[in-house]
Amino acid sequence: MDSEKPPENQKLDLTSLETLFSSPAVAAAMRDVSESSFEVAAQFWRVPFAGKHLTPRMKELIFFAMHVSASALNVDAIRRQTKRILAAGGTREDIVDVLISIVALANHGVYSSVPVLNEEWAATGKPSECVPDDDPRLAAAKDRFIAVRGFWNPDRESIAREMPDYYAALTDVGTESWRRGPLTRKEREFICIAIDCNLTHSYPPGLRIHIKNALREGATKGEILEIFQLSALMGLEGYLLAAEAMFGI
Repeated sequence: MDSEKPPENQKLDLTSLETLFSSPAVAAAMRDVSESSFEVAAQFWRVPFAGKHLTPRMKELIFFAMHVSASALNVDAIRRQTKRILAAGGTREDIVDVLISIVALANHGVYSSVPVLNEEWAATGKPSECVPDDDPRLAAAKDRFIAVRGFWNPDRESIAREMPDYYAALTDVGTESWRRGPLTRKEREFICIAIDCNLTHSYPPGLRIHIKNALREGATKGEILEIFQLSALMGLEGYLLAAEAMFGI
């Protein structure tokens, strides 16, 4: 697969707010409306992207993950970030790695939904229909996940017992990039931290697991704090989208 970066993107200043707009004219128009607002927004963007802890490539992949996750799906930002990743030295293989790594985010809703169903089912007095604890499929699914990901959380137990075939497919998609993707384990833990610390999907149980795993892989506190700063930049998306609505072509 061709992983070459477009030549026109190679000199992009990734720390500059002005590069986020569709044209310099849009940035100039926003500056004309309120120069002071433009300057504080530009500084807010600049600080995390000029930070020294994460590489430019990793920052762009992290910010991409936040926008492309099931809880956000900002099409304009996804297109923008794809170009920025390539400009920062990332590849299309890196992008696909991120895309597969975050699929299971949407499963977090199942964690809280299955217990509610089980409570209401039990209240009817009907017998349980889940797989028994000694079903070999449960142990196999659990062992397979732990072998690749290195952890297990109790929320998975009820899903595996109630929906063994679904859980097998979930395990496959949840381990695919970890077995074959180009990102390192630490980098992929950063991606998981990014989607679990984000405003559009704050998920403390997963966040704790992935911070712990990242630290085990050698992550520094500064790197993780920089991920948190990047997540706060989602607050600028309304500013960017409105600018395009007012002044874009």
